[in-house]
Amino acid sequence: MRPFTAIVLALALSAPAAAQERVARVGVLSWRDAGPYYEVTHNGFVAGLRDEGFVEGKNLVLLERSADFDPERFKSQARELAEAKVDVFFAPATPMATAAWYADRKTPIVIANILDPVANEFVKSLARPGTRVTGVTMMNKELTGKRMQMLMQTVPGLKRVGAIVDDAMRNSCKQELDAMDESAKQLGLTLVRAHVGGPADVDPAFRKLVDAGVQAVLTTITSTRNGLDKEYAEASLKYRLPSMSELDYSATMGGLLSYGPDAGEVFRRAGHYVGRILKGEKPAEMPVEEPSKFRLSVNLKTAKALGVTVPPSVLLLADQVIE
Repeated sequence: MRPFTAIVLALALSAPAAAQERVARVGVLSWRDAGPYYEVTHNGFVAGLRDEGFVEGKNLVLLERSADFDPERFKSQARELAEAKVDVFFAPATPMATAAWYADRKTPIVIANILDPVANEFVKSLARPGTRVTGVTMMNKELTGKRMQMLMQTVPGLKRVGAIVDDAMRNSCKQELDAMDESAKQLGLTLVRAHVGGPADVDPAFRKLVDAGVQAVLTTITSTRNGLDKEYAEASLKYRLPSMSELDYSATMGGLLSYGPDAGEVFRRAGHYVGRILKGEKPAEMPVEEPSKFRLSVNLKTAKALGVTVPPSVLLLADQVIE
């Protein structure tokens, strides 16, 4: 066989293998690229992609962009990812998904924690999205009320509750804040908000809540994406305020109670959605998943330090009791 013919034959034989090794490009938008929330959710997302057969360094490239708590940055970052010809956007929350939606007109978008994507007009319905957006969510309105009810069971005579809200998320997370207000009103609670922009704001925010006469404090997902979970737990102890968090790992950091879906598992499901789209499924036909399993953690060490007796009705529901 002549050398030239051999080369042509070798290239022909290798063509199918090369086609199989196509590298998928996923554009990821996040609030930040460090901290406990990022680590838990990022690891879950990567695991979900791996479950679907997509592995970084093999057949997957993640183009990650962090806004560092400035939601205005998402617009330029999404355009940059669109120009990089990503196959799918992973845009978990409202400001990311909005930026991805306007960055181009065709790239699929997977979400992970938008309270009501129908109200935001990202999808036509949860069962049949009918658009290029789909995914999962780790939030619902009922969950907010349930956390407040558990606080009421744990803190007898509870009437005034503090809510920590990250300053950068006040405008972009209006749905979540409205749900808190609505749940508090239904339960006859007065809600007092305190805004935090960074670590230096934590202590003043808790002092404000104490001065306002609150008897307990909620740290929601609008406040814990900034990675200050430990600081919130320490401030709650310092100011003797029983605390409830939405993120399941917060009680292990010193908070009194945490109740919500497993954040890592939710983002793992989001990774599955991205993988399925990369394999050819259409987002318009992929139902948006809502959380169905929730995890309650109780830190009895913190309860003892606060002089709080966690009632049996709450302990019986606990998936994890920290002693």
